[in-house]
Amino acid sequence: MSCLARATPAVRAEAAANARAQTGARRRMCQPGSAHAALGGAPAGVAGARGRGASRGRLDVPSPECNAPLPAPRSRRGNPAVSTRNGATAPQADAVGQDAYNKAMAEYSKTPFEYRHELGLYYHFILPNLIVGTQPQTREDIDRLKDVEGVTCMFDTQQDKDKDYWKVDAGAIRDQMNKRGVLHVRQPFVDFNADSLRVGLPKAVAQMDKVLREGHVVYCHCTAGMGRSPGVAIGYLYWCLNFDSLDQAYDFLTSKRPCGPKKESIRAATVDMLRAREGALPDDIWDSQDPEGAAIDEYERWDIVTKLRRSLGDDPMTCVLSPLGQAKKMLGFELTADDCMPEH
Repeated sequence: MSCLARATPAVRAEAAANARAQTGARRRMCQPGSAHAALGGAPAGVAGARGRGASRGRLDVPSPECNAPLPAPRSRRGNPAVSTRNGATAPQADAVGQDAYNKAMAEYSKTPFEYRHELGLYYHFILPNLIVGTQPQTREDIDRLKDVEGVTCMFDTQQDKDKDYWKVDAGAIRDQMNKRGVLHVRQPFVDFNADSLRVGLPKAVAQMDKVLREGHVVYCHCTAGMGRSPGVAIGYLYWCLNFDSLDQAYDFLTSKRPCGPKKESIRAATVDMLRAREGALPDDIWDSQDPEGAAIDEYERWDIVTKLRRSLGDDPMTCVLSPLGQAKKMLGFELTADDCMPEH
């Protein structure tokens, strides 16, 4: 049985080569780049059998130095991931409030990207079962994510005041999720606050790892999908999958969704996780300097995964379910070892 995914040496070499190519492309202002990532996991001899690896296809990405428009996100079915509702049904954003929000975001993230509330949903697949995007604003947004993208879990990193700021009816959104059978997981962070991301990241990644192991298709969002939610997703990629470094996990996500989560917060949270007592999440923060925490070996990764899963009372050796196993779990059928991803 496999607890994490592992990449072959050939795939890992391809990921490293693509990461180098992407770095070169970003240095050539306004030239598109691409990246593929290797997914992997627990050290041999600790976790036992090996699991699956996966990567997504090419997505052209504008250099962060450019003020080019963001590329149109693509859905799993190949259609642009834009809301199908008409503007009359969307909560109306105050222009002054939106400008103030984007100014604060630019100062915090040091990126040129902006949030346009009136455009509705804007999202990207990071993994086949993990999407990062903007906040859902209407019942129709929940229907779209459920019906078009197969989302079964809404991973919400907003505070209540964030929804109030944008006049989003949170009660209606929750009601529609209940009606459509979409699990709602909340791990709120303070917007534009690097310390909040650092302190809350371990608990959030533990929850994300759990729902993904349970077979959910997860839509992870904050307000703009530019800071908190991609930060959690990068934490998951770095801690739970087989990326060689934080830079590699960060570049993998930002090659798919242009955004600017605080890398330093993720690095510092990694140090906190490594220094936490056995089988528990951090109860303190530690002074550290880059590059500590910027790269972890397979045993350090397994130590982090063990702490994440035990903090929720789960067995660290829980396998990654195959597609058939995921379907059986959702339908309530009994699972066996054959429902785990095979060794390869």
